[in-house]
Amino acid sequence: MNTIVSKSNERVKFIKSLNDKKYRNLYGAFYLEGIKVVSEILQNKKAIDIMFIAYSKELLLKANGGEKILSKLEKEDNIELICLDENIFSYVTDTITPQGVLAVVKIPKYDIDYEIKNCKTNILILDRVQDLGNIGTIIRSANAFLIDVIICTSGTADVYSPKVIRATMGAIFKVKVIYVDNILEIIDKLKAQKYLIIGTSLNKNNSLESLDYSKKHAYVMGNEAQGVKSDILNMCDSLVKIDMSNNIESLNVAVATSIILYEQYKKRK
Repeated sequence: MNTIVSKSNERVKFIKSLNDKKYRNLYGAFYLEGIKVVSEILQNKKAIDIMFIAYSKELLLKANGGEKILSKLEKEDNIELICLDENIFSYVTDTITPQGVLAVVKIPKYDIDYEIKNCKTNILILDRVQDLGNIGTIIRSANAFLIDVIICTSGTADVYSPKVIRATMGAIFKVKVIYVDNILEIIDKLKAQKYLIIGTSLNKNNSLESLDYSKKHAYVMGNEAQGVKSDILNMCDSLVKIDMSNNIESLNVAVATSIILYEQYKKRK
């Protein structure tokens, strides 16, 4: 296999473009970089729409576990592989110290009506959450605490950005993330499926312990600075506040979400 050494190569330009949300949306694709996550993709390749895998022999041979995955790749017959020069690989990714392997995959598509009707777990709604690290942590927590579906309002940051993908540590394929334009319409559909809509508000004293965990919940977590929009709060069946000491006014949204999801996991398990 020839090693690509030019930045003008079409594959190189394509991967590089996926650092930009506009092109991720245009091509319906994103990439995941790193030995651990690509190893997981290879183990679950029937469930993931892999476009191709790019790697750098030089970088892989320097990385812990690189030789093992390089051996797997060189035996792979059913996935297109491209070999990049070390400098070219570093050029296409936004990682400071890349490990030398990435997978370009199609963005999963889900039908919101089907998922609402058939979801067997509680649901998480993110309203305009902006910090990429927060979103990555939230997806990992959702996976850890048995949340299958995350619904994002249109103002929520892109979960397929490289920073979010790194933060999810592969959990992006274990949770269904769906963006919607009209969240109020979706809340009506959730209510029709007997979901209780649980909002979070610092102005309420209802605790997590007060919730009826025998029923299905859809938890709404809001923007880091502004919280949940008022029109969404008005549709909530209950508003809760996490119990904490008087020494702190509020929690980071990823921390707050993790606490709420752990509590529902503990109660419903």
